[in-house]
Amino acid sequence: MDHRTSGVAMSYRDLGEGEPLVLLHAFPLNGRMFESQITAFSESHRVVAPDYPGFGRSPRTPAQPDVRYYAEGVRGLLDRLHLERVILGGVSMGGYVAFECMRLFPERVTALVLANTRAEPDSEEMRETRNETALRVAQEGVGVLVELQMERLLTPDTLQNDEELVESVRAMIFENSPDGTVAALGAMRERPDSTPLLGEIGVPTLVVGGAEDGISSPEIMGVMAAKIPGARHVTIPQTGHLSNLEAPEEFNATLADFLKSIR
Repeated sequence: MDHRTSGVAMSYRDLGEGEPLVLLHAFPLNGRMFESQITAFSESHRVVAPDYPGFGRSPRTPAQPDVRYYAEGVRGLLDRLHLERVILGGVSMGGYVAFECMRLFPERVTALVLANTRAEPDSEEMRETRNETALRVAQEGVGVLVELQMERLLTPDTLQNDEELVESVRAMIFENSPDGTVAALGAMRERPDSTPLLGEIGVPTLVVGGAEDGISSPEIMGVMAAKIPGARHVTIPQTGHLSNLEAPEEFNATLADFLKSIR
């Protein structure tokens, strides 16, 4: 399932019928991270989960993109699939792309799900970390991300006791290209501040995160949710930065409640 529009090529998963639910993946994973959500929601929705260029099965990006490039890829995919209006969800980097989608084509988004993400741009320290990470990936390959990211993505309990999930996350990282991950690091590093956008979001919004997320803490998520008119904020206990993977049942129940509330 590949498609090419406006120079942005993205592979994607597409299952089910009904109101479209488009899910945008975290860094450094790919659309396969939503397998549990695709299974759970394809009975009631048409679930679409793309891979960003250079991730999963998508060909790599030709140059250094910005976050808008990924959002334009999402718009191209919606056009290709003739999806006029969708529920849009993003985890982590997927949230950054979702914010850009809300800048580019808010009229096509009927509801928003922001998971384990943040509106603020990178701090200087984080920008420097992304530069160092990109350099190492370029020199050593994507395996470096396993070493650098696992403890940031998953809780200590998961790392110690859920070998199957740890191996699944590791495998997804290795499915991505060095070029694709370096490009995404640059795009995240240079992304704009989305805080001014929060008050302008005019669709039902779910903000969901993990109680043990060290990147997008419950405090950060709560402040963000408070700035979005009428947003619902849920924190899933004993969960880190990949809440939909670490606590799929709780995440799916939270998402199902939200989707029922907006019918």
